[in-house]
Amino acid sequence: MSALLAGPVVQTILRVFGFVVPVPVVLVLAALAWVQFDKSSAIRTAVNDRVKEMVAGAEIATLQAKLAAQRAIAARLDDVSAEAQRRLTAAVDAQLSLAMRLQAVETKNGDLNDDLDDLLSRPVAGDCAVGADILGRLRGR
Repeated sequence: MSALLAGPVVQTILRVFGFVVPVPVVLVLAALAWVQFDKSSAIRTAVNDRVKEMVAGAEIATLQAKLAAQRAIAARLDDVSAEAQRRLTAAVDAQLSLAMRLQAVETKNGDLNDDLDDLLSRPVAGDCAVGADILGRLRGR
């Protein structure tokens, strides 16, 4: 029984494949022929050239934009560098001014200490009386 079924089933499968297999092969060959014809077509050539021009134009525009951005960044860096240099110069000037003022204060402090030492080295009157001129100034207050 399986031999009888195998014969008609196999024959049916062979008939289907005999019809179906040549159709895709013909379609594949037709598609390959169309692609070959399309490659040599003037329209395809024009389209390919235009696509290349568009891509090149886009790349040029991108590179120009990058260049402009890099120039802007470089200009900004120059501005930042100039500002940093200005601030550094101002800080150095302020430190020098402070050092000079500190030196002046230290000199004046030394002079005042010398005057104080001179006053302290004078003997004080035994009765600790205040002089008339000092007493007059105290009353004026």
